[in-house]
Amino acid sequence: MLEAAKAREECAGDPLYPVGIVMVKPARPDDPGRSGGDGVVVARAGNGFNRGPGKVHVCPRIVLDCPSGTGYELCDLHDAPGHSERMVLQAAREAHVDPVGADVYMFGHWWACEPCWTALIEAGVRDLYVVDDAHERFSRERVYGETLTPSVRSVYIAGPLTNVEEIERQRAFYELLGSVAEALGCKTCIPHRDSGEQLSPRESRLVYEWATGEVGRADVTVAEVSVPSLGVGGELVEAYRAGKHVVLVSKKGSSVSKFVLGNPAVVYHIEYDDQEDAARQLRNVLRQL
Repeated sequence: MLEAAKAREECAGDPLYPVGIVMVKPARPDDPGRSGGDGVVVARAGNGFNRGPGKVHVCPRIVLDCPSGTGYELCDLHDAPGHSERMVLQAAREAHVDPVGADVYMFGHWWACEPCWTALIEAGVRDLYVVDDAHERFSRERVYGETLTPSVRSVYIAGPLTNVEEIERQRAFYELLGSVAEALGCKTCIPHRDSGEQLSPRESRLVYEWATGEVGRADVTVAEVSVPSLGVGGELVEAYRAGKHVVLVSKKGSSVSKFVLGNPAVVYHIEYDDQEDAARQLRNVLRQL
């Protein structure tokens, strides 16, 4: 089980709900007894397709507050082929290890789902072990309490104002998004609030220089893209050039440019019903970055 815990740290590609697993076979191939604690680790793996640490991944199940056990189809890191049990079988095959008669030790979850359980049985695995207190130690609330710790420190809120109706309502929306980031401890820049009176629309060059500078300094640009905007498009390009993350926000049913959606800096696209829904989803996105 200690080796499974080590595999969780080294192999799990899902940073939010990491699981480690090892396959153990008897020390002697002719040992008719159980492998127990006297076996040899012959394969090790983790969930999330063994993508390894450091990959930016925002799970839509967390964004949408999906109840435990639901919404797995939304996230490819939670597809059964990427679960740790299936991964250790793949690792065994790649190492030319026969899993028949082996035991499997899993650290990070409380049990196997039905597709994984079936895969283990069909492969000839004898027993699957978890820690005695797995239901408590690896409950969703406890694991997320440890892993959902945002590293984002600054956020830039981008959104059109020049050609939109109900400007004050739109400004209030941007301030609502900003308040979400500020509640997570982020320094937030909202152009209409923070650019200062000296940067009036007539001071075009100053507006450009100020905005591009702020985008470059922010860790994340949150961009409302329900309505086309040349200015917002430019800010998204600047975010990409600066190597920063982008979170897109658009009202459901909006037609968003494929050029914008294809920006490599985009880590998530929030599609919301109303402004409160957008704020809730944004909080859940930023918690994962």
